[in-house]
Amino acid sequence: MELGQLLVNQFLLILIYDRVIFLLMRKFGILFVMLVVVAACVLAAGCIGTDSGSATPTPTPTPSSEQVTTVMVDKFGTVIPANDKIQFILPSNPTTGYGWIAADVSGLVINQTYEATPVEEGIAGSGGNDIFTITADKAGTYQFVAEYKRSWENETPLETFTQDLIFVDPTTTPSDVPLLSVAFTGKVNPAASEVVKVVTEGNPTTGYEWTITNDTQLKVLNSTFVSSAIPGSTMVGVGGFYEWYVTAEKAGTYEFAAEYKRSWEDEPIGKFFFDITFV
Repeated sequence: MELGQLLVNQFLLILIYDRVIFLLMRKFGILFVMLVVVAACVLAAGCIGTDSGSATPTPTPTPSSEQVTTVMVDKFGTVIPANDKIQFILPSNPTTGYGWIAADVSGLVINQTYEATPVEEGIAGSGGNDIFTITADKAGTYQFVAEYKRSWENETPLETFTQDLIFVDPTTTPSDVPLLSVAFTGKVNPAASEVVKVVTEGNPTTGYEWTITNDTQLKVLNSTFVSSAIPGSTMVGVGGFYEWYVTAEKAGTYEFAAEYKRSWEDEPIGKFFFDITFV
């Protein structure tokens, strides 16, 4: 009985709907009625689905889990006098027989040391870093090249580290510590299209900001500032780290350069540049 009554009710509703549509069409015309029906469907979300083109785009995630190389830059000044020092830190593992060997030292004074990564007692073969501390005989532009290979073999090096260095005239008060230190972690020679993360300290609350300055052919995937403030704290004026994620579409050596300055001032208080070789 209930099913029969339901069918009768549905039939009556259809008749009423058809009659209303007929009367509207006679009074206002078929185009007006069609527009009314479409509008009703949209409001009811029953005829037209969500328009994906108008949706808020999902931000591209920072490729922090994809990078194969991290370059940490410590900076202090804008120029490096010939009697001051530049330092490069490269991952190494002498337990494999491989190590970094300076291949071109013309005009440069190089001190090489090795620092093992601290590990638990009894664990061997973990490796560490070769540290190159470099000065120059006099002002000028130099090239530093190091190869990662076994000293007794003539095979092609596993990796090659190439850097152009610029030293200015010596100062009367050289620093006891390197004025620029660049540390590579992971692959020194990433493959084309692999991601390199570049990190350096800064504090934009002072008005100074790090910006890329050279017309690099590197593709910048992401750049951001990460505050060192404790989440939820009310501390102000806290610095942090500038991070850039870069890659190259083709193999080659590319320069990454940045300077630390206020936007309304001409001269930076800090800058650095180094090369990344993609293979």
